[in-house]
Amino acid sequence: MGANGSRVDAQDPEGELGFAPGATAEGQHPRAARLYVFDSDSNKWLQQSVMVVPEFSKVEEDEDDMKAGWYMEVSGFFDVFISADLRLLVDRTSNTFHFYADGSRCLKFYSSEGFEITNRRFDDCIFENNFGLEANDENKKKTFEKDTYNAWSLGEDPAEAFFDLDEAEDKYDPKHSSIREVNSGHDDETEAHQLEMGGLDNSFVIRDGGVEVYRNMDEGGETFKKAGVNIKLNYKGNMMTPQKALLADRETNMLFMTPDTSKKSSIFRMDLEREQVVSEWTFRKDGVDIPMADIATDFKSAQMEGCSTFLGLDSNRLCRWDTRVARGMVQETDIGLDYSTGKDYAVSSKCQFRCMATTGEGHVALGSLDGRIRLYTDRSLTKAKTAFPGLGSPITSIDVSFDGKWVLATTDTYILVISTACRNAKGEITTGFKQPMGKNMTAPRLLKLLPADVAKTNNANFAKAKFTWITEQGAQERLIVVSCGTYSVLWNFRRVKSATMPGASTPTAQGMKVCFDYDLSSKKEETVVESSFMHDRFNSVCSNMVVATKHEVYSLAGMDTD
Repeated sequence: MGANGSRVDAQDPEGELGFAPGATAEGQHPRAARLYVFDSDSNKWLQQSVMVVPEFSKVEEDEDDMKAGWYMEVSGFFDVFISADLRLLVDRTSNTFHFYADGSRCLKFYSSEGFEITNRRFDDCIFENNFGLEANDENKKKTFEKDTYNAWSLGEDPAEAFFDLDEAEDKYDPKHSSIREVNSGHDDETEAHQLEMGGLDNSFVIRDGGVEVYRNMDEGGETFKKAGVNIKLNYKGNMMTPQKALLADRETNMLFMTPDTSKKSSIFRMDLEREQVVSEWTFRKDGVDIPMADIATDFKSAQMEGCSTFLGLDSNRLCRWDTRVARGMVQETDIGLDYSTGKDYAVSSKCQFRCMATTGEGHVALGSLDGRIRLYTDRSLTKAKTAFPGLGSPITSIDVSFDGKWVLATTDTYILVISTACRNAKGEITTGFKQPMGKNMTAPRLLKLLPADVAKTNNANFAKAKFTWITEQGAQERLIVVSCGTYSVLWNFRRVKSATMPGASTPTAQGMKVCFDYDLSSKKEETVVESSFMHDRFNSVCSNMVVATKHEVYSLAGMDTD
């Protein structure tokens, strides 16, 4: 199974470094198992019971301390709602269930039959809890749709699927690297909320009431240095704190929104050279102010160019705005509306859009509260070319590779790695942004933490997974990073693909292949707000990264093989 599988093998409580159980009981229940809990202090699995039987029960209506749905219980130890929050990992080679329930736990079944029965029961329960439908073939095929059922319900790749794994071997190995970490900034007074990385001279840390400027460098030593400039955000006498921000116009301007509920339809422009907020624009269509929940650049390198347009998103609308018009102008119609006929159609409230990202050509990937992921061509934002059904967990952030062949979608407990590459009618390689993928969809791959590391991170949520930042055609993303509590987690992207490629034997979660070949950064004293790679032009020697906590900023360099 390679490095990915060996790391999971090491999590077996009864493996070489684990706890050896007593004699196997005779005549036990078909689903009988031994129960273990991971002790972070000793870094060992401790046996809690030699004989437990996991039971499944349903709460029909919300109660004071329990919501409606299916639960898994081991009497005397835990009774938990079945969802992705359990961070379930199943491994058929050892007949084990790993999950988080007031600690990292493991059920090691006495028989393969008991393991399979429990696994099927768990899958049915999580489906019903996620989608509100009975777990039968009809409902599963309805939810995942005909063309995507095998891939997104069963984790099976179609025989004709194209899985891109042709780039040269990457030398970076997270576990055998010489990462140099430097504390590049400290601020006791204000808290950081966002990193806004620049591809030119400067990058920015968004803080309460202001923006802190840092210099981008590639000098083999310190790569991210405090510039000594703090821009206070004051507009018409009011102090402001950005909620969403992006760089624009060759990185001379910053556009941002605020958490002020009275300003949901406003966006502000800060002139970074003058160090002041100079404009307030209103998101307005047909004379009506409309709120936006997220903004994004029109394409990967737009902020470094003289691009006047950017994208805006709310729960059921995707727009393109043009800053050349004082109050903004919609360039594309709302989702579900066709203005070519002059008639407005009702917008479905089921869209629940949450986040978006763009490719080098300007194609758009969009994540939703219901877990769905939609791909739009740069030519039209009115109808998705491809739609992935998701696994039921809300998509909290999304990224996409420069060439559009890969999508990275973050949920609280796992990261979806989705291949969009396919072949057109001529046999040429294209992507799901340009044509519907249909039955050529591959199953998503998952990135998760091992049970011991779930305990180590105190079951913290994932936040803002990102690829290496490149803006050059032909270059390849090398790494993936995600923030997780007081840690950052790094994956080698090529190893993710090779470990989970079609035919590879690997552990699964919700039926999908999982890659555990990652590295945890050194623990920070505070929660990591954001982890981001510097632009590739500052990575001539190695890949460099910036990590921001609430009051500290760290630059990490030297992520290459010794």
